[in-house]
Amino acid sequence: MAPSPGEFGGQEPFRASPEKLFALLTDLDALSATIPDLVSAERVDPRTLKCVVRPGFSFLRGTMKLAIALVDSTPPESASMSVDAQGIGVAMKIASGLKISADGDGSRLDWTAVIVERKGLISAVSPGLIKAAADQVIRHAWAAVRKQLGE
Repeated sequence: MAPSPGEFGGQEPFRASPEKLFALLTDLDALSATIPDLVSAERVDPRTLKCVVRPGFSFLRGTMKLAIALVDSTPPESASMSVDAQGIGVAMKIASGLKISADGDGSRLDWTAVIVERKGLISAVSPGLIKAAADQVIRHAWAAVRKQLGE
């Protein structure tokens, strides 16, 4: 069965060890440097990062406030996060998970993300357009993770 338009996921290979990759992906301060279109970021507590992004999509203008929370983690194998996003007339909730395994001298990351809720103007945007925009953001984020890892 094919994933719904609000479901994303994939595999990413990294040259870094599982421990190093896990450390980066669960360190919210370091992770903020990998968020595309980031305007500002503030660590609220050890498990929560609040930030502001300015996405450049035709269907989503202005800024969005994000609250990224580390929900669960089992170092260096898995973690889950939730993202609450709000902008003018727009709100979304996203649940994501990652699993990291050793792969030769590096790591393999299996990841998923699901849009759990869409409210406001974003509800009227076609799922195909949202998927295309999300795919672009995700590609940029993985490139930024590789840069942070020195790959």
